[in-house]
Amino acid sequence: MFEFAAPELPIRDDLTEAFRHVWTRLAAPGTWWTGPERVAIAAVARAAYASDDIPPVDLPAPAVEAAEILGRRPAAVTKDHVAKWEENGLDPYRYVELIGVVSQVTAVDTFHRALAVDLEPLPKAIAGEPSNELPETPAKVTKAWVPMTGPPMIPLSLSAVPAEMAALEALHGPAYLAYEEMEDPAYVRGLTRAQMELVAARTSAINECFY
Repeated sequence: MFEFAAPELPIRDDLTEAFRHVWTRLAAPGTWWTGPERVAIAAVARAAYASDDIPPVDLPAPAVEAAEILGRRPAAVTKDHVAKWEENGLDPYRYVELIGVVSQVTAVDTFHRALAVDLEPLPKAIAGEPSNELPETPAKVTKAWVPMTGPPMIPLSLSAVPAEMAALEALHGPAYLAYEEMEDPAYVRGLTRAQMELVAARTSAINECFY
């Protein structure tokens, strides 16, 4: 799993380990979705990104639509979409976990596309029941469209589902910077901090990030 055959472009060990962690979690029961449902969400998002036919999956219709839009063009999601999905039975906590699944798989896939290598096959799902774990601090909807346990800010975007919040942080460090490293404007990891932020800003503009 994640054996990159590109010796001319060595891949850091912490990145491959982070990707393997994402795939292991993807296959397993989550907080509100089963392992097969999590893998199905990833399959829908992948197909949507590639403009392929959406595969038949055993998911509620609102979840399929959410995964499809998030996979194809997340900037197209509106507050009305989120409200409609909830009205049609997609619980906000399940939606937050769905965001976590799609965003992590997209991050891994984008890395592969940048290297022009084949995408890693989706893992075989593991049986089991979701944990239904609620955050210790009650999550509320304020200015954001999803419940959070604190102010509406990107680092807390998945805080209503603690396991997805932890997974985001685990991928954030190897793929970009750990939060403590972000405090150092002189930090260098191949690129200087200024170069990193230029790439990040350009990527955000292309992806129509509006936060």
